[in-house]
Amino acid sequence: MLVPSVALAGAKDAPATKLANDAMQTDYAGTHFKKAEQKLKKAITLCGASACAYDVVGRLHRDLAIVYIAGLKQKGKGKAELKKALEANPDLPLDNDFATPEVRQAFKAAGGKEKVDEEPEASPTAKKDDDCEPGSEGCDKEPKKEDAEPAAPSKFPKNWLSVHFDQDFLLYSAKDNVCASYAAGRAEADQYACFQAGTQFGHASGQDIVPGAGNHVSGGVGRATSRILVGFDRLLSSNVSLGLRLGFAFGGGPTTIAGAKFMPFHGELRANYWFGTDPFESSGLRPYVSLSGGLAEVDGHVSVEYYKSADANSKATLDAWRKTGKGFAGLGFGVMIPIGSSGIIPEVRAKAMLGSAAPAFDLALGYAFGF
Repeated sequence: MLVPSVALAGAKDAPATKLANDAMQTDYAGTHFKKAEQKLKKAITLCGASACAYDVVGRLHRDLAIVYIAGLKQKGKGKAELKKALEANPDLPLDNDFATPEVRQAFKAAGGKEKVDEEPEASPTAKKDDDCEPGSEGCDKEPKKEDAEPAAPSKFPKNWLSVHFDQDFLLYSAKDNVCASYAAGRAEADQYACFQAGTQFGHASGQDIVPGAGNHVSGGVGRATSRILVGFDRLLSSNVSLGLRLGFAFGGGPTTIAGAKFMPFHGELRANYWFGTDPFESSGLRPYVSLSGGLAEVDGHVSVEYYKSADANSKATLDAWRKTGKGFAGLGFGVMIPIGSSGIIPEVRAKAMLGSAAPAFDLALGYAFGF
């Protein structure tokens, strides 16, 4: 009557053990690590505080640690489960069928001790021939390392195909005398070309601007070109990927009298750093930062008021197109929201337009599929 109840067979030992066997021998062995994790957690919940014997509780936490360390590559969770396993059963042995070197190392660090069989005395029943099965009773041969420590199956998709929609924005600084005046012979402001009813302003007789008020761009942010891109990214490690994006931009400015045409082609190289420990092994959010550079042009336009004469009633408006590019360098921040082996990717990126220099940024939404 004085024997602690935890040492006795628990009421839930049988169903918990069945769940554990199914999790390890079917799901884990078949590389279905998330299913194995769910079944072992269910078994632990089934046992509760006292419904299972201490050796069953220890086994459940030990198996869950193996799933975390060797399967899902979540070492922190695995170490925590090993501590719980050894608290439940300090004499808990490792399962050689699933124990990898990483698991053995974590088990030892948690205070576990692997049992070493004492060398048996000479016995007439000991099998000395080369035909005995390593590890079987009476056989002196050591199990092969590959039999005792199987490599953990893995892993995660390393190749990702994606499609993205990007919306560009230009940052405008305050600027006077944006549009040209034909009569006064003034040149247009750098990067700007003004149009009225589809015709470039200042290049035909009678298109004039009265000096003074108007003909001014205020500072601020304006919507610019849009673009559709397809991409390919390759994971070089669990945290670093390199990729390429190609696409087509639309909504650019009209061709100027000087022959400046909008370049719709978009091409970029990019490198991403993904935060966290083995981020692609988990089902949680995957934030990242990116460095990118390539070819692109960002165009935007704002309305500019001007006066045709000194009469206050002669006010009219022009479309002042700002043309930038045709190269860029960018720094972005995004996150992948996993959906199985695919994911949704929102991203914001600051860009320095090169050539015709200008600050810009874009908001992007993408979908990626891993294989």
